[in-house]
Amino acid sequence: MQIGSIGSSTAFGVTGLPDVLNSTANPGAETGSSFGELLSALNGASTEADTAVADLAVGGERDLHDVVLSVEMESLAFDLAVQIRNRLVEAYSEVFRMQV
Repeated sequence: MQIGSIGSSTAFGVTGLPDVLNSTANPGAETGSSFGELLSALNGASTEADTAVADLAVGGERDLHDVVLSVEMESLAFDLAVQIRNRLVEAYSEVFRMQV
């Protein structure tokens, strides 16, 4: 049994999520592209969850455990995307209110 680190997105089987939060070199340099990657990974998780539910509904080879896990991973990825969006909107609003 292999246990990944808590900060790793692959520790729970999620692949394709960008490492947005751990980048310290230049925090604002790739925010837009990283958020785009996050949205594409969210789309992939959503597609996988939809496929798993549809496969279970028609009596396919998927286990209920795998379906629930993929739906929950989609939910967590969506919550992460919403939180990052909220932080980006908050940062934009703060910059917009600055006086020059």
